Amino acid sequence: MWKNLLAAASSVGIIGGADGPTAVFVTSGLDPDVIEALGIMGKGMLGIFVVIGIIALIVALLTKAGNK
Repeated sequence: MWKNLLAAASSVGIIGGADGPTAVFVTSGLDPDVIEALGIMGKGMLGIFVVIGIIALIVALLTKAGNK
């Protein structure tokens, strides 16, 4: 679903210099490299949240064990 949503995106840009626009570019959809990079980034963010969750559980367990 996300790939279809991202593939529908298009952009128009103007690269300008001091004397006015020098180039105009139009893209239709996102490059496959961008889609791949977003997937890798998502996996990395998921990994970070999993590690933070594990650390929080360890701290909670050590807190309960230390109260005795």
